[in-house]
Amino acid sequence: MANIKQQKKRILVAERQRVENIRYRSSIKTAFRRLIDAVQSGDAAAVEAAHQHYISLVDRAAAKHALHEKTAARKKSRATRIIARGPQVEETKKRRVTRKTPVKAAPKKKVAAETPVEEAPVEEAAAEVATEEAPAVEAPKKKAPAKKPAAKKKAEPKAEEAPAAEPAAEADAPADES
Repeated sequence: MANIKQQKKRILVAERQRVENIRYRSSIKTAFRRLIDAVQSGDAAAVEAAHQHYISLVDRAAAKHALHEKTAARKKSRATRIIARGPQVEETKKRRVTRKTPVKAAPKKKVAAETPVEEAPVEEAAAEVATEEAPAVEAPKKKAPAKKPAAKKKAEPKAEEAPAAEPAAEADAPADES
């Protein structure tokens, strides 16, 4: 903390100026948003009024040294370009579908297709349809064994435990035979 009277006064003045500069910059940002909204609405009178207000705020801030002169010029130029460009149509971005989503959706559809196949043998015509759909139903069955080897790898530790369980089974077997 400052211990000289002039330093204490200078700290207070600097804080007051900082808050004032924040007010200028904040009001400039708000005026810019309003200018963009006016341009999007397409009302020429509203655009002109918003532009005049924005330009006056930027000039005042530059005069008070809240903004650098070149920053003020850049902001005014940007506002002019936006007005010249006119209203813009905002397009929503389409979400990209990842590969995982269709893969997950496909087995669900095929599982639903299996249910009619099981009910199909009721009639002969339905049996013919079932034979035509059979190759489509077999595709998930081919995928299922691919998952089973991974499950067998997990089951290998159980296989090691199984020999320990077999002697107990052999001990039970003679008891059953007697």
